[in-house]
Amino acid sequence: MGKKKTTTAVWMVYLQGVLLGAGCYLAGILLLALLVVKGGVPERAVFPATALWCLAVSAGSGTLTARRGPWGPLPSALLNAALFAALLVLLGMSCWQRITWNGHGGVLLLCVFAGGLLAGFLGGRRPRRRKKRK
Repeated sequence: MGKKKTTTAVWMVYLQGVLLGAGCYLAGILLLALLVVKGGVPERAVFPATALWCLAVSAGSGTLTARRGPWGPLPSALLNAALFAALLVLLGMSCWQRITWNGHGGVLLLCVFAGGLLAGFLGGRRPRRRKKRK
């Protein structure tokens, strides 16, 4: 009796990617807040650090979905980035009742989509190993 290879449902792949991104983003923001309070990071560097962290988290979670998504690396990573951006917008709307699109909010969303593009281009499928000739 052979082992059957189980596949994850399509929606589960993207849910895992978005939840991984949200968890890492929250942990990074909490760490950044701690570093600002303790004086390790100056206040003027908070937004650039947040933008870079947003890009890195989006690229990391996009790489997870790029390798496991059914539509190829680039569409899968961009869909994950769009879902992650929607989550950030929903959180922003629920907490602050508005988003400044032409200010920091728009830049963060651009960083999310740039991370998705980066994950789509760099996080493709691994090349298959070729069998060695004897």
